[in-house]
Amino acid sequence: METAISAGIIGFGGMGQRHYAAYEQMGIKVQAICDYDPDKVRTMLPDLPSSCVYSEPEALLEEVDLDVVSIATNSPSHAALVIASARAGIKRIICEKPMATNLREARAMVDECHELGVRLAVNHVARWLSNQRELKRRISEGAIGDLRHMYFHCGSVGLANQGTHVFDKMRYLSGSEPQSVIGFIDQTGTPNVRGSQFEDPGGFGIVLFENGTRGFVDTSEDTGVPYVLQLVGTFGQAYVNELQNIWRLSARSEEDRAAPLTRYVLPLEEIPFETKDHFDIVELTKRALTELLGDGPISCTGEDGMKALEVTLAFHVSHDEGNRKIDLPLDDKYADKTVNFA
Repeated sequence: METAISAGIIGFGGMGQRHYAAYEQMGIKVQAICDYDPDKVRTMLPDLPSSCVYSEPEALLEEVDLDVVSIATNSPSHAALVIASARAGIKRIICEKPMATNLREARAMVDECHELGVRLAVNHVARWLSNQRELKRRISEGAIGDLRHMYFHCGSVGLANQGTHVFDKMRYLSGSEPQSVIGFIDQTGTPNVRGSQFEDPGGFGIVLFENGTRGFVDTSEDTGVPYVLQLVGTFGQAYVNELQNIWRLSARSEEDRAAPLTRYVLPLEEIPFETKDHFDIVELTKRALTELLGDGPISCTGEDGMKALEVTLAFHVSHDEGNRKIDLPLDDKYADKTVNFA
Protein backbone atom coordinates (compact mmCIF):
# COMPACT_ATOMS: atom_id res chain seq x y z
CA MET A 1 0.00 0.00 0.00
CA GLU A 2 1.35 3.40 -0.97
CA THR A 3 2.02 5.87 1.79
CA ALA A 4 1.17 9.56 1.74
CA ILE A 5 4.85 10.48 1.44
CA SER A 6 5.73 12.33 -1.75
CA ALA A 7 9.17 11.63 -3.26
CA GLY A 8 11.22 13.01 -6.11
CA ILE A 9 14.39 11.91 -7.87
CA ILE A 10 16.87 14.18 -9.61
CA GLY A 11 19.14 12.17 -11.89
CA PHE A 12 17.90 8.92 -13.43
CA GLY A 13 21.06 7.03 -14.26
CA GLY A 14 21.93 3.75 -12.57
CA MET A 15 21.68 5.10 -9.02
CA GLY A 16 18.56 7.12 -9.71
CA GLN A 17 16.90 3.97 -11.00
CA ARG A 18 17.92 2.13 -7.82
CA HIS A 19 16.38 4.92 -5.73
CA TYR A 20 13.17 4.56 -7.75
CA ALA A 21 13.12 0.80 -7.06
CA ALA A 22 13.69 1.50 -3.36
CA TYR A 23 10.77 3.94 -3.17
CA GLU A 24 8.54 1.51 -5.08
CA GLN A 25 9.34 -1.36 -2.73
CA MET A 26 8.61 0.91 0.23
CA GLY A 27 5.21 1.83 -1.22
CA ILE A 28 6.21 5.47 -1.62
CA LYS A 29 4.91 7.27 -4.68
CA VAL A 30 7.54 9.01 -6.79
CA GLN A 31 5.77 12.20 -7.84
CA ALA A 32 8.49 13.64 -10.06
CA ILE A 33 11.70 12.63 -11.80
CA CYS A 34 14.22 14.98 -13.40
CA ASP A 35 16.87 13.92 -15.90
CA TYR A 36 18.75 15.70 -18.67
CA ASP A 37 17.23 13.04 -20.99
CA PRO A 38 13.52 13.02 -20.08
CA ASP A 39 12.68 10.70 -22.99
CA LYS A 40 14.77 8.00 -21.33
CA VAL A 41 12.63 8.30 -18.20
CA ARG A 42 9.41 8.14 -20.22
CA THR A 43 10.64 5.04 -22.07
CA MET A 44 11.71 3.25 -18.89
CA LEU A 45 8.58 4.26 -16.94
CA PRO A 46 5.74 4.39 -19.49
CA ASP A 47 3.09 4.40 -16.73
CA LEU A 48 4.52 7.53 -15.12
CA PRO A 49 2.50 10.55 -16.32
CA SER A 50 4.52 12.68 -18.72
CA SER A 51 3.77 15.71 -16.55
CA CYS A 52 5.82 14.10 -13.76
CA VAL A 53 9.00 14.07 -15.89
CA TYR A 54 11.25 17.12 -15.92
CA SER A 55 14.39 18.13 -17.77
CA GLU A 56 15.19 21.04 -15.44
CA PRO A 57 15.50 20.57 -11.66
CA GLU A 58 14.45 24.18 -11.01
CA ALA A 59 11.03 23.49 -12.54
CA LEU A 60 10.58 20.32 -10.51
CA LEU A 61 11.47 22.04 -7.24
CA GLU A 62 9.19 24.97 -7.99
CA GLU A 63 6.16 22.98 -9.13
CA VAL A 64 6.10 19.84 -6.97
CA ASP A 65 5.58 19.64 -3.21
CA LEU A 66 7.93 16.90 -1.95
CA ASP A 67 8.60 15.32 1.43
CA VAL A 68 11.87 13.73 0.33
CA VAL A 69 14.19 14.01 -2.66
CA SER A 70 17.01 11.81 -3.93
CA ILE A 71 19.94 13.64 -5.51
CA ALA A 72 21.37 10.97 -7.82
CA THR A 73 23.17 13.10 -10.40
CA ASN A 74 26.95 13.19 -10.81
CA SER A 75 29.01 14.91 -8.12
CA PRO A 76 29.61 18.34 -9.73
CA SER A 77 25.89 19.18 -9.46
CA HIS A 78 25.28 17.79 -5.94
CA ALA A 79 25.92 20.96 -3.95
CA ALA A 80 23.67 23.24 -6.00
CA LEU A 81 20.86 20.67 -6.06
CA VAL A 82 20.98 19.88 -2.34
CA ILE A 83 20.98 23.58 -1.45
CA ALA A 84 18.17 24.36 -3.93
CA SER A 85 16.11 21.46 -2.57
CA ALA A 86 16.57 22.66 1.01
CA ARG A 87 15.58 26.21 0.05
CA ALA A 88 12.52 24.82 -1.74
CA GLY A 89 11.31 23.52 1.62
CA ILE A 90 12.11 19.81 1.23
CA LYS A 91 12.96 18.59 4.73
CA ARG A 92 14.55 15.24 3.88
CA ILE A 93 17.32 14.88 1.31
CA ILE A 94 19.49 11.90 0.41
CA CYS A 95 22.53 12.64 -1.73
CA GLU A 96 24.73 10.20 -3.59
CA LYS A 97 28.48 10.15 -3.03
CA PRO A 98 30.97 11.73 -3.39
CA MET A 99 28.77 14.45 -1.94
CA ALA A 100 30.68 17.26 -3.68
CA THR A 101 33.83 18.06 -5.66
CA ASN A 102 35.41 20.34 -3.06
CA LEU A 103 35.13 21.02 0.66
CA ARG A 104 33.66 24.49 0.37
CA GLU A 105 30.67 23.06 -1.50
CA ALA A 106 30.31 20.22 1.01
CA ARG A 107 30.40 22.61 3.97
CA ALA A 108 27.78 24.83 2.30
CA MET A 109 25.50 21.81 1.86
CA VAL A 110 25.82 20.81 5.50
CA ASP A 111 25.42 24.36 6.81
CA GLU A 112 22.40 25.15 4.64
CA CYS A 113 20.60 21.98 5.69
CA HIS A 114 21.40 22.61 9.35
CA GLU A 115 20.15 26.21 9.18
CA LEU A 116 16.89 25.19 7.47
CA GLY A 117 16.22 22.17 9.68
CA VAL A 118 16.70 19.69 6.84
CA ARG A 119 17.67 16.06 7.46
CA LEU A 120 20.54 15.26 5.07
CA ALA A 121 21.88 11.75 4.46
CA VAL A 122 24.79 10.75 2.22
CA ASN A 123 24.31 7.33 0.66
CA HIS A 124 27.46 5.49 1.74
CA VAL A 125 25.33 2.36 1.61
CA ALA A 126 27.48 0.07 3.79
CA ARG A 127 26.47 2.17 6.81
CA TRP A 128 23.14 0.33 6.60
CA LEU A 129 24.65 -3.13 6.06
CA SER A 130 23.92 -5.39 9.03
CA ASN A 131 27.09 -7.39 8.45
CA GLN A 132 29.22 -4.27 8.78
CA ARG A 133 27.43 -3.24 11.97
CA GLU A 134 28.04 -6.69 13.40
CA LEU A 135 31.71 -6.51 12.41
CA LYS A 136 32.05 -3.18 14.20
CA ARG A 137 30.44 -4.66 17.31
CA ARG A 138 32.86 -7.59 17.26
CA ILE A 139 35.85 -5.31 16.84
CA SER A 140 34.63 -3.02 19.63
CA GLU A 141 34.36 -6.06 21.93
CA GLY A 142 37.97 -7.05 21.19
CA ALA A 143 37.35 -10.11 19.01
CA ILE A 144 40.63 -9.51 17.15
CA GLY A 145 42.29 -7.39 19.83
CA ASP A 146 42.96 -3.70 19.25
CA LEU A 147 42.51 -2.75 15.60
CA ARG A 148 45.94 -1.90 14.21
CA HIS A 149 45.62 -1.68 10.45
CA MET A 150 43.09 -1.84 7.66
CA TYR A 151 43.95 -2.72 4.05
CA PHE A 152 41.65 -2.07 1.10
CA HIS A 153 42.21 -2.96 -2.53
CA CYS A 154 39.99 -2.42 -5.55
CA GLY A 155 41.03 -2.75 -9.16
CA SER A 156 40.86 0.23 -11.52
CA VAL A 157 37.75 1.92 -10.18
CA GLY A 158 38.76 5.45 -9.17
CA LEU A 159 39.88 6.85 -5.85
CA ALA A 160 36.62 8.71 -5.24
CA ASN A 161 34.20 6.14 -6.64
CA GLN A 162 35.26 3.46 -4.15
CA GLY A 163 37.67 5.49 -2.05
CA THR A 164 34.99 7.59 -0.40
CA HIS A 165 33.19 4.38 0.55
CA VAL A 166 36.29 2.83 2.09
CA PHE A 167 37.35 5.99 3.92
CA ASP A 168 33.88 6.08 5.45
CA LYS A 169 34.18 2.38 6.39
CA MET A 170 37.58 2.96 7.97
CA ARG A 171 36.26 5.83 10.09
CA TYR A 172 33.27 3.74 11.12
CA LEU A 173 35.09 0.49 11.91
CA SER A 174 38.04 2.12 13.69
CA GLY A 175 35.86 4.50 15.68
CA SER A 176 38.51 7.13 15.06
CA GLU A 177 39.06 10.21 12.93
CA PRO A 178 41.71 10.37 10.18
CA GLN A 179 44.69 12.41 11.32
CA SER A 180 46.91 12.56 8.22
CA VAL A 181 47.31 11.22 4.69
CA ILE A 182 50.17 10.36 2.38
CA GLY A 183 48.83 9.86 -1.13
CA PHE A 184 49.86 8.97 -4.66
CA ILE A 185 47.60 9.51 -7.69
CA ASP A 186 47.76 7.01 -10.55
CA GLN A 187 49.01 8.65 -13.75
CA THR A 188 47.87 5.91 -16.16
CA GLY A 189 45.03 8.04 -17.50
CA THR A 190 42.38 5.34 -17.86
CA PRO A 191 39.27 7.00 -19.40
CA ASN A 192 36.45 7.51 -16.93
CA VAL A 193 33.59 5.16 -17.78
CA ARG A 194 31.06 7.90 -17.01
CA GLY A 195 32.51 10.35 -19.51
CA SER A 196 35.62 12.28 -20.40
CA GLN A 197 34.32 15.33 -18.50
CA PHE A 198 34.92 13.51 -15.22
CA GLU A 199 38.19 13.04 -13.36
CA ASP A 200 38.66 10.18 -10.92
CA PRO A 201 42.04 8.49 -11.25
CA GLY A 202 43.04 5.63 -9.01
CA GLY A 203 45.64 5.99 -6.33
CA PHE A 204 47.28 4.50 -3.29
CA GLY A 205 48.51 5.65 0.07
CA ILE A 206 48.24 5.65 3.83
CA VAL A 207 45.66 7.13 6.18
CA LEU A 208 46.77 7.52 9.80
CA PHE A 209 44.03 7.66 12.44
CA GLU A 210 44.01 9.45 15.79
CA ASN A 211 43.91 6.17 17.73
CA GLY A 212 47.00 4.85 15.94
CA THR A 213 45.20 2.65 13.43
CA ARG A 214 46.79 2.62 9.98
CA GLY A 215 44.76 2.51 6.77
CA PHE A 216 46.35 1.28 3.55
CA VAL A 217 44.42 1.90 0.33
CA ASP A 218 45.15 0.92 -3.27
CA THR A 219 42.78 1.64 -6.15
CA SER A 220 45.52 1.82 -8.77
CA GLU A 221 44.72 1.25 -12.44
CA ASP A 222 46.93 -1.78 -13.05
CA THR A 223 44.65 -4.47 -11.59
CA GLY A 224 41.16 -5.71 -12.36
CA VAL A 225 39.96 -7.68 -9.36
CA PRO A 226 36.99 -7.27 -6.96
CA TYR A 227 37.45 -5.13 -3.90
CA VAL A 228 38.42 -6.60 -0.54
CA LEU A 229 38.96 -5.20 2.93
CA GLN A 230 41.24 -6.79 5.51
CA LEU A 231 41.44 -5.68 9.12
CA VAL A 232 44.27 -6.72 11.42
CA GLY A 233 44.21 -6.47 15.19
CA THR A 234 46.78 -7.31 17.84
CA PHE A 235 45.56 -10.91 18.03
CA GLY A 236 43.52 -11.59 14.91
CA GLN A 237 42.15 -10.48 11.60
CA ALA A 238 38.98 -10.05 9.55
CA TYR A 239 38.54 -10.54 5.82
CA VAL A 240 35.61 -8.94 3.99
CA ASN A 241 34.53 -9.52 0.40
CA GLU A 242 31.17 -7.75 0.23
CA LEU A 243 30.28 -8.70 -3.33
CA GLN A 244 30.66 -12.43 -2.65
CA ASN A 245 29.29 -12.06 0.89
CA ILE A 246 32.42 -13.51 2.51
CA TRP A 247 33.03 -12.34 6.08
CA ARG A 248 35.72 -14.21 8.03
CA LEU A 249 37.18 -13.58 11.46
CA SER A 250 40.01 -15.43 13.16
CA ALA A 251 42.14 -14.78 16.25
CA ARG A 252 44.54 -16.31 18.75
CA SER A 253 43.02 -18.40 21.50
CA GLU A 254 42.57 -16.70 24.87
CA GLU A 255 45.54 -18.66 26.17
CA ASP A 256 47.79 -17.66 23.26
CA ARG A 257 46.94 -13.97 23.67
CA ALA A 258 49.27 -13.89 26.67
CA ALA A 259 52.21 -14.90 24.47
CA PRO A 260 54.51 -12.24 22.96
CA LEU A 261 53.35 -10.70 19.68
CA THR A 262 56.66 -11.81 18.17
CA ARG A 263 55.28 -15.36 18.20
CA TYR A 264 53.42 -14.66 15.00
CA VAL A 265 53.41 -18.35 14.06
CA LEU A 266 50.77 -19.14 16.68
CA PRO A 267 47.60 -20.42 14.98
CA LEU A 268 44.49 -18.31 14.59
CA GLU A 269 41.17 -19.92 15.42
CA GLU A 270 38.15 -19.22 13.28
CA ILE A 271 35.50 -17.06 14.95
CA PRO A 272 31.95 -17.91 13.82
CA PHE A 273 30.38 -14.99 11.94
CA GLU A 274 26.83 -15.36 10.72
CA THR A 275 26.12 -13.08 7.77
CA LYS A 276 22.79 -11.34 8.18
CA ASP A 277 22.30 -9.96 4.68
CA HIS A 278 23.78 -9.62 1.20
CA PHE A 279 25.13 -6.46 -0.41
CA ASP A 280 22.06 -5.20 -2.26
CA ILE A 281 22.15 -1.49 -3.12
CA VAL A 282 18.38 -1.18 -3.48
CA GLU A 283 17.76 -2.83 -0.11
CA LEU A 284 20.42 -0.72 1.58
CA THR A 285 19.03 2.45 0.02
CA LYS A 286 15.60 1.47 1.37
CA ARG A 287 17.10 1.26 4.85
CA ALA A 288 18.73 4.65 4.41
CA LEU A 289 15.44 6.18 3.28
CA THR A 290 13.49 4.56 6.12
CA GLU A 291 15.94 6.07 8.60
CA LEU A 292 15.89 9.45 6.85
CA LEU A 293 12.10 9.56 6.90
CA GLY A 294 12.06 8.96 10.65
CA ASP A 295 13.14 11.32 13.41
CA GLY A 296 16.08 9.41 14.87
CA PRO A 297 19.81 9.54 14.18
CA ILE A 298 21.05 9.25 10.59
CA SER A 299 23.79 6.64 10.15
CA CYS A 300 25.63 8.61 7.46
CA THR A 301 25.12 12.35 7.77
CA GLY A 302 26.34 15.24 5.67
CA GLU A 303 29.25 15.59 8.10
CA ASP A 304 30.15 11.94 7.54
CA GLY A 305 30.02 12.37 3.78
CA MET A 306 32.19 15.48 4.03
CA LYS A 307 34.86 13.67 6.06
CA ALA A 308 35.06 10.85 3.50
CA LEU A 309 35.39 13.46 0.74
CA GLU A 310 38.09 15.28 2.71
CA VAL A 311 40.32 12.19 2.86
CA THR A 312 39.92 11.67 -0.89
CA LEU A 313 40.88 15.27 -1.61
CA ALA A 314 43.82 14.97 0.79
CA PHE A 315 45.24 12.20 -1.41
CA HIS A 316 45.21 14.64 -4.33
CA VAL A 317 46.76 17.42 -2.25
CA SER A 318 49.52 15.09 -1.03
CA HIS A 319 50.28 13.98 -4.57
CA ASP A 320 50.37 17.58 -5.83
CA GLU A 321 52.81 18.52 -3.08
CA GLY A 322 55.37 15.78 -3.63
CA ASN A 323 53.57 13.02 -1.71
CA ARG A 324 54.20 14.73 1.60
CA LYS A 325 52.15 13.98 4.70
CA ILE A 326 49.02 16.15 4.80
CA ASP A 327 47.42 16.81 8.18
CA LEU A 328 43.66 16.56 8.66
CA PRO A 329 41.35 18.37 8.86
CA LEU A 330 42.60 20.07 5.69
CA ASP A 331 43.75 23.66 6.03
CA ASP A 332 41.20 26.18 4.76
CA LYS A 333 43.56 27.10 1.92
CA TYR A 334 42.52 23.78 0.32
CA ALA A 335 38.77 24.46 0.61
CA ASP A 336 38.51 25.15 -3.11
CA LYS A 337 40.68 22.24 -4.20
CA THR A 338 38.36 20.73 -6.79
CA VAL A 339 38.40 17.36 -8.53
CA ASN A 340 35.63 16.77 -11.06
CA PHE A 341 34.48 13.44 -9.66
CA ALA A 342 31.69 11.60 -11.49
